[in-house]
Amino acid sequence: MKDGTFDYDTIVIGGGFAGVSACRDLSDQGYSVLLLEARDRLGGRTWSEQRSVGDYEGIVELGGQWVWPDRQVNMMSEIERYGLTMTHSSMPECYPTLLAGQYNPGPLPVPLEDVYDFEKAAFKMLTDAHRIQRGVPLDRQNVEDLDIPFNEYLDSLGVSDSVRGFFTFFGTILTGRYPEEISALPPLGFIAQMDHSLIRTWGVLDAYIVEGTGALIQAMADDSAGADIRLETPVASVEQNEDGVRVTTEAGDTFTAATVVVATPMACWSTIRFEPPLSEAKFTTSSERSVAYPVKVYAQVKNAPRFPYMLAEAPQANGAAVIFGEHDLGEDGQLVVGFFIDHPDRDDRFGTSFAGIERFVKTMCPDAELVAYECHDWVGDQWSGRGGMAAYPPQRLSRWHSELARPEGRVHFATSDIASNFMAWMEGAVEMGKKAAVDVQRRLTREAIEVKVRARAKGSSGTAATRHEA
Repeated sequence: MKDGTFDYDTIVIGGGFAGVSACRDLSDQGYSVLLLEARDRLGGRTWSEQRSVGDYEGIVELGGQWVWPDRQVNMMSEIERYGLTMTHSSMPECYPTLLAGQYNPGPLPVPLEDVYDFEKAAFKMLTDAHRIQRGVPLDRQNVEDLDIPFNEYLDSLGVSDSVRGFFTFFGTILTGRYPEEISALPPLGFIAQMDHSLIRTWGVLDAYIVEGTGALIQAMADDSAGADIRLETPVASVEQNEDGVRVTTEAGDTFTAATVVVATPMACWSTIRFEPPLSEAKFTTSSERSVAYPVKVYAQVKNAPRFPYMLAEAPQANGAAVIFGEHDLGEDGQLVVGFFIDHPDRDDRFGTSFAGIERFVKTMCPDAELVAYECHDWVGDQWSGRGGMAAYPPQRLSRWHSELARPEGRVHFATSDIASNFMAWMEGAVEMGKKAAVDVQRRLTREAIEVKVRARAKGSSGTAATRHEA
């Protein structure tokens, strides 16, 4: 690396939406790019495949899926660029819930006698959410008092058990953790991102890509102008000095580059040896394994009510969070999609066996009969950091949000886990990937200019010396 020659201009580590976005954008600018992905597929924490679930055949999204067309401009730009199609889930006609251990048929999400408490809680949460500026790192805002355990924040609302239970949803669906484990700041920030609308926030599982997220990420990879994309190539170490960066894989292969983009989930940073070491904030936050514990399940069920959407209070329902109808299968029942928390430290977890999924379905719909299902065990997935998106405990984001995204020398970071806009969403991943590509391009351009300036200065000096000797 000392003579300024490298194998590549940039090495991207991680092939999710952030990594592929950075790879494609840098390739478009004419840079040589190597993308190293540990899995045998692209997509990271999104994963769509053509599968059969009982009598259903079609696209199954095992990870991230939804897009908000009105605000998620980066994702919509990619979807339109590659000519993919958007569709919508069914709109709810009522809002049945399972709160404080009691089934509420709707149409309101809480019992009628609790509607005034619902209004009180909604006003407080919207007031606090309006304090959060979208797109600004949370450590640069005066929101430290909101960076407290979410269960304490819910207690401070001073409302009935059913209303408190309803509002746990804003934490569990975003973080896949129980309220005592997470900060209140990300759920409130989530509401702020949703145009400060509670209705938009709990109804956000709406628009999605007909062809699947896999079709989009493959189109982006195919459009990467000759980038070298290698699957099943986990990285062991990243070593940098003032001249460049050396990346070593777990198989012992080494590659050099002028810059690196680390686009793995944040929880995976601590599994890579960095030299010099990462900052305290990055290493500590990564090592804490602050990840969501979600299971997203597709299930064919019979004898279930034809409801489009049902929420549950996860702490009182063994982690069950939401279930909704996806496809009507006629006499064969329906295909439903559900989410629950699969906490590895809890004995009452549903798990991902048939018996566990059946117990989850019956928790939400006691009369339902499970026929078949598909899901992925993200908690056991090494390359996702053994979980889903980041789930921050208190006093992390209000202290370190900017630091988590700050480049360290020639190493840049891109993941939805550290995004200022739409953290934990595909939108946040694409935005961070594009930002990393811009930052890398600026550095490479500046260094190329500096080389030319030094060469011209040296040439001018040599010419002057020759004239002086003459």
